[in-house]
Amino acid sequence: MVLDARLCGKSDGLDEPYPVIGHLIDTAMVCGAVWDRVLTVRQRRLFAEALGVPAGEARQTLMFWAGLHDLGKIIPQFQDMILRSRPAHCAFLGETAYAHDRSVDNSAGRIRHEVATHAVLPRFLIELGYPGTNGRLAKLLLTQVAQVLGGHHGRYPMDNDPRDLRNALQRLPQLGSGAWADQRAEHVAALYGVLGRPPAPRCRAMPVHLAVVLAGMVIVSDWIASQEHLIEQQQEAMGRLPDRRSPNALNTHARRVADQADALLQDAGLGQATFRSGRFRDLFPEIASPFPLQSSVEKGLAGARLAGPGILLVTAPTGEGKTETALYAASLLGEEVGSSGLFFALPTQATANQMYGRLVVFAKRNLLESSQLTLLHGSADLFAPYSGGVQGAVDVPEPRVLSDCESGRAAEGVPVSIEAGRWLRRRGRGILAPLAVGTIDQALMGVLPLKRNALRHLGLSTKTVVIDEAHAFDAYTHALLLRLLEWLGALGVPVVLLSATLTGELARGMVRSYLSGANPANATRQLPVPSYPGWLYASAEDDLVIEQSGPLASDRKRHLAVDVRHVVHSYEADRTDGRLAAVIRELGPLTDGGGCAAVICTTVAEAQRTYVALRDHFHACHGDGYLGWDYRSVEDREREDAAAGPRLRLLHARFPGRRRAALTAEAERWFGRTDKPGVRRPAGPRGAIVVATQVIEQSLDLDFDLLLSDLAPMAMLLQRAGRVWRHLDPAPPRPSWSTGPRLVVLAPTARGRRLAIPRSWGEVYQTSLLMRTLELLERRGGRAIAVPGDVQSLVDAVYADEFVSTAPERLVDQDIKRLADDMARSALADMVALPRPDRVLSLQTLTTSEADEDLIRTRLGAESVPVLPVFENGEGRWLDTACTVPLPETGRGRDKRFTIPEVRDLLAYAAPLAHGAWRAACGPANEPPISWTKEPRLARLVLLPHQVDPQGGVTGAVMGRFRVISDDALGLVMESEV
Repeated sequence: MVLDARLCGKSDGLDEPYPVIGHLIDTAMVCGAVWDRVLTVRQRRLFAEALGVPAGEARQTLMFWAGLHDLGKIIPQFQDMILRSRPAHCAFLGETAYAHDRSVDNSAGRIRHEVATHAVLPRFLIELGYPGTNGRLAKLLLTQVAQVLGGHHGRYPMDNDPRDLRNALQRLPQLGSGAWADQRAEHVAALYGVLGRPPAPRCRAMPVHLAVVLAGMVIVSDWIASQEHLIEQQQEAMGRLPDRRSPNALNTHARRVADQADALLQDAGLGQATFRSGRFRDLFPEIASPFPLQSSVEKGLAGARLAGPGILLVTAPTGEGKTETALYAASLLGEEVGSSGLFFALPTQATANQMYGRLVVFAKRNLLESSQLTLLHGSADLFAPYSGGVQGAVDVPEPRVLSDCESGRAAEGVPVSIEAGRWLRRRGRGILAPLAVGTIDQALMGVLPLKRNALRHLGLSTKTVVIDEAHAFDAYTHALLLRLLEWLGALGVPVVLLSATLTGELARGMVRSYLSGANPANATRQLPVPSYPGWLYASAEDDLVIEQSGPLASDRKRHLAVDVRHVVHSYEADRTDGRLAAVIRELGPLTDGGGCAAVICTTVAEAQRTYVALRDHFHACHGDGYLGWDYRSVEDREREDAAAGPRLRLLHARFPGRRRAALTAEAERWFGRTDKPGVRRPAGPRGAIVVATQVIEQSLDLDFDLLLSDLAPMAMLLQRAGRVWRHLDPAPPRPSWSTGPRLVVLAPTARGRRLAIPRSWGEVYQTSLLMRTLELLERRGGRAIAVPGDVQSLVDAVYADEFVSTAPERLVDQDIKRLADDMARSALADMVALPRPDRVLSLQTLTTSEADEDLIRTRLGAESVPVLPVFENGEGRWLDTACTVPLPETGRGRDKRFTIPEVRDLLAYAAPLAHGAWRAACGPANEPPISWTKEPRLARLVLLPHQVDPQGGVTGAVMGRFRVISDDALGLVMESEV
C-alpha cells in the first residue's frame, strides 16, 4: 500500500482540494516555528524533561503530534462531504479499496474528524513504541496526546475507550476499514519519516500545565497552516513534482514550509518581545528621582539570586509609582524564565484603555525590535487609539483561514475574514500577542471551562502577568482570581500583584495560591506579613522570600483629615440634619472663595438627585441666570467671578459614550495635572464641583481640594481619598480655605446615630462593612489618618475577627450575612471554575461549558444592557434630540455592512443600563433594525424610542411601568410607576 495523496484535507474556497498529507506536514512545520519563536527557553526545557528526551527530540515529537491532528479526516464521512462538492476529483472514492457500508454510518451516527483522530491515534502510538499499559488510561501519554489532538477545535473529548488501544473500529465502524485504515497508517508513517522518526518517549502523561500549552500550540499551528495563501503556494509547488507521494517529495514539501514558517508567525504577530535590560532609570529615563518604592524594589530584586518564576506583591497608596515598578519588575522576572512577554490586567475597560497608552510609550522606548501589543476587552476595537489603524478595514479583502464544514457545528466551518489582515485581532487570539493589556476578565476566562481556553493558557504561559487593583473585586471574582493564580503558578508564569488597599491576610492568601499552584506542598508555606507601603517577593521553585530591608519611606506622606457627618438621607435643603444641607454647608467655602471639590455618591440615581438638588440650590442663590451647570453656554465659559456661581458637572457610567467621553475630558482639563498640556484648573473666586459615582476612583488622575463621599467600606474611602490633594509636584494652586487633604464622610443615620442605610442604595455595599467602617472612624475622634502609616491597620481592622462593636448583636447578625454571602460567592466560583491544576483528572473537564465567551460572567452583580436612545418625529428616527443625525439602517461597507468606524460611531450614542424589570417589558419597538443582526454588537442593542414634538419637547421611552429619559446633563434617568 502506498500513500494516497488524493485524500482531501482542505477543499472549501480552493480551486482544487488540498491533500491531507500536505496539511499534516504544514501544521507540523509551523509547530516547529511555534516551539522556536513562541515558547520560552524554560518551557522548552520542561517539555524535554517531561518527555525524558533531549530538547531537539522533544521539538520533533511535538511537531509529529501536531501534524497528526487531522488524521481523522481519512474517514468515509469526511471524504464523502468533499465528494458532494467535488465529484470529479473524488471519483477515486468509488474504487473497490474504498468500499464502505454507508448504512453503518446511518445507524451508528455521524462522527467529526477530530473525534476520529482521538479514537484512532492510541493504537498508532502503541505501534511506534509508546507505552500502552501500566496504569489508568488517563495517565498514559498516548491517550493524553490523543485527547489534546481531539481537542484541536477547542473542546477536549472524553477519555479514550479501552478498545481504542486495540482497534477503535470495534466501537466506531464509521471510521472505515480496509483502505481507510491502511491510509491512516500510511499517513502516520509518512509524517513520522518526514520528521526523522523521533523516538517514542517512555514517560507517563505530561503534567497538565504542559498538556494545555501543547493544546494551544496545536490550535495555533493548525490555524497558521490553514491560511489560504499558504495552501495555494504549496499546491502550486506540489503540482510541479512528478510524484508528490514519494519520501523525497514530502521532504521537499516540508523544507519549503519550514523555510516560510518563521515569516508566517511574524506576519501573524506571534513571537516574543525583546526589551532592553538595565536599571530602573534605563527603562524610565524621564524619572529623574525614582520613588522610594521603585528604588527599593530595584535594589532588592536586581541584587538577588533569582531562579525561575516567582510572585511579587506591591502594596502602596496611589501616586507612589506602582505601575512603573511593575513594568521594571516584569522585565526582570521575565528575564529569569526566558520570557519578556507581558499581560497587564486591570479591573475596567477605562483603566485598560488608559494603560494601553502608557504601555505604547513604554514599549516604543524599550523594545529592541518590533512586537505587537493588543488591547483586550469587549470594546477594544471601538477604542480609537487602538483601532485607528483598521478603519474601513471591512472593505478590504483579507487572507482567510480555511476550514471544511461538518454537520453538528455548521457555523464553525464558515471561512473567516480577518479584519485588517491583523491575525491577532481575531476574536480569542489577542492573548497570544507578545504584549497585551486588558481587563482581568481576559485572564480569568482562562480558569473557566470555555472552548479554546488552551489559547489563553498558551498566551499567558509565555508572559509575565501584572494584576493591578488586586483589591477591587468581590468574593466571587476574588475566588476566581485565586484559581487563576494557582494556574499561573503551575504554568511557571511570573506574576506581579499591585494594590493600594489590600488586607494583609488577603495579600498573603494570593501569594500562597500562586505558590501552591507551582507546588502543592507550598500550601502550608509560611510567609511574612506584607509591609505597607512595601513589597514582598516569593520564589515558586525554592524557599526564597525577599522583602524590603526596612520601613519604606514615602514621598507622599500626609495627614488626611476625615470628618464624619451623621445625616438623615434627605434632599430637602432646609432640613438642617439632612444630607443635602450637609453637602451645601461643606461646599460653602468653595462657593465663596473658589476651589475644586468632588461629591461621590453610591448610585447613579443618587448622583443625579444630588446634582439636581445642587443645581436648584445654586439657581436659588444666584438667580435664574445661573448657568454653571450648562456645558453649552459660551457666556458661562467666559465668566470667572464668584457671582456666576460654581461650575457644576455630573459624571457617571450611565451617559451615552460620546457624552461621557466629553465629560471625562473636561474633568481632566479642570482637575488633571497642571503640568500637562491643555489642563486649565479653575482658579480665582469661582469654584468647580463634580458630582460623581465610583467611576472617578480608578483610571482618572484627578486632584480636588475637598472630597465628600457617601459612607463606603474603609478600603474604598481610602481609595477615594487618593483624589484629594493628589498632585504634589507640581502642586496646583489651592484656595485659602483648603489647608490640607480633607475627606468628609456622609453617614446616613437615624436616631441615636444608628446606621440607617437608604433603600435606594440597594445592596451596593455589605451592611457589616459599613457598620465596621463607621465605628472605626468614630473611634478616632476626629484624629487625622496618617497616609500611608495608618492605611494597612485600618483596612485590616475592618475585617478583624475580634472586632469590638458598640452594637455587637446587630453587627454579629450582619457579619453572619456577609460571611455567608462571601462563602456562597466563593463556592459558586469554585463550582464554575476549572479544578486546581494538580486535581485535573481529565482534560475533558477543562472545556465543558457551552457559554459564549462574549457573554460569560467573571463578576457577579446586576448585568448591564447596552441601550440606544432614539428620537422619533414625523420625519424619521434620529440619534440626537435636535433630530440632525439620522439612525442608519445599513452601513457603507460591502453588502451594506457596518465598518468598524461606523460601529464605533454608532455605539458612542449608546449607554449601559442595569438589567431589571424594564427589560422584560420591552417589545418590538425596542428591537434594532434587522440589518443590524450582521454585527453582534449592534444586534445586542436595545432601542429606547423617545418622541419629539414639533416644539422640540421630548418624551422618554416607556417600557411597561418604566420610563427612561435621555438627558444631556443627567444621562439616562430611570423613572418607575409611569
